[in-house]
Amino acid sequence: MTTKSEKERFLRLLMLEENETKRVAKELHHDLTQSLEMIKRDLEESIQQIKGNQGKLGVESLENLPSRIRQVIDQIQKIGFYLCPPTLENAHLGILPTISWFCREFQEAHSNIRIDVQVDMQEDEVDDFLKPTIYKILREALSNAKYGKASLVHVSFLRRDPTMELTIQDNGEGFDMEKESFTASKLALSLDGMKERTEITGGSFSIESVIGKGATIRALWQIKS
Repeated sequence: MTTKSEKERFLRLLMLEENETKRVAKELHHDLTQSLEMIKRDLEESIQQIKGNQGKLGVESLENLPSRIRQVIDQIQKIGFYLCPPTLENAHLGILPTISWFCREFQEAHSNIRIDVQVDMQEDEVDDFLKPTIYKILREALSNAKYGKASLVHVSFLRRDPTMELTIQDNGEGFDMEKESFTASKLALSLDGMKERTEITGGSFSIESVIGKGATIRALWQIKS
């Protein structure tokens, strides 16, 4: 029988997924739609030039379009990879390559942040249903570290018999969870989401932070027997 608290957690998780969907939809609308509209406009202009007496100019304009379309394709692929990395879905890979891949990609995209990664787990020790949760917590934690102006992040996924421990520690601005202004912030919602994802999958979650000294996030689950 489902308890009231379990229902509340489930509804909370649904709300988090809905917020994530809205965030991606907003990015698609503002960035990709704008890029495609500009390509469409330039294409129409080139067609008119070719139909008129400016054929050479129209052809020159068309020659620039493939590279711009390629940029849009790359944007779409990045969004898809961000939501569901191909390494996570690949039966021959999994969460361990995904952690390495995402940390590498994140560092390349944000060159002012250095990420140290330590992994000491075996892929078959992690239940399949946990892998998307682990990835989403890592993704959210690194995003928070970026907004917290961190320059260094330590990411570890280690065996701590009988548990496995995911830890993300940064040297950013930190925060005070006791402040009333914090409880209503986007960061608080993000941390609540990570906590909910961890607990609804049977794990435990903790946060440590001091203003000016960064933050440490830990999530623990039982190792697959």
